[in-house]
Amino acid sequence: MTIAICDDSAIDCILSKFLINEYFKKRKMTCSIITYETGTKLLSDFENGTVFDIVFMDIYVGDELGIDVAGKLRNEGYDNLLIFSTITPEYAIASYSVKANGYILKPFSGERIESVLDRVLEHYVRDYIRIKVRNSYVNIMYSDIIYIESRNNRCILHTADEEYPLYMKLDDIEQQMVDEKSRFLRCHRSYIINMDHVTAVDEQFRLDNGDSVLIRSRSRAQIKKTYLCYSGKGKV
Repeated sequence: MTIAICDDSAIDCILSKFLINEYFKKRKMTCSIITYETGTKLLSDFENGTVFDIVFMDIYVGDELGIDVAGKLRNEGYDNLLIFSTITPEYAIASYSVKANGYILKPFSGERIESVLDRVLEHYVRDYIRIKVRNSYVNIMYSDIIYIESRNNRCILHTADEEYPLYMKLDDIEQQMVDEKSRFLRCHRSYIINMDHVTAVDEQFRLDNGDSVLIRSRSRAQIKKTYLCYSGKGKV
């Protein structure tokens, strides 16, 4: 899960980043947090392909109104979670004009962060796979999975930061994660990819972590069509 914090206060950025990290650590879930001092930079990154699962947006970001930045973000196609933060509830009602999912008052506290994240993440509860790592369990958000490969009689789940062994058959993983509406695609007998992480496709899928994944030769045309329809680059 990738989270953006857009706040021109360095102190508030540091505190909210710490509290959000603690929230996910407590739940054994992975997250990556990017902080922004301006809405312009956040918009630029989003337009250039950075994917955010949650955006924490301050109502005042320097000379910009957070609601205006959020409106531009929505207009550019951002449809994931949006949470506003501020020292005053003055803009609480206006924030929902840009489909805000939550609102948090400063000063930040663990209780306030926990309350808003528990509420907005409620419908994300099933959007992860739970795996055993050594002697404990870790929840990996589906959005963080780049691809899964079958190698040497076991499966390896790849995220941007880690590789996790899965003691399951790829066929069983496919049944659990892949359907006609899924972001996941079985593109080869040895691979399942997350189509959200594809940067290019030719004879292989090129992924945003730099890896390339084979496409089953006898089904290449149909597999490419499935991806192009999913990504909006093709027509059904």
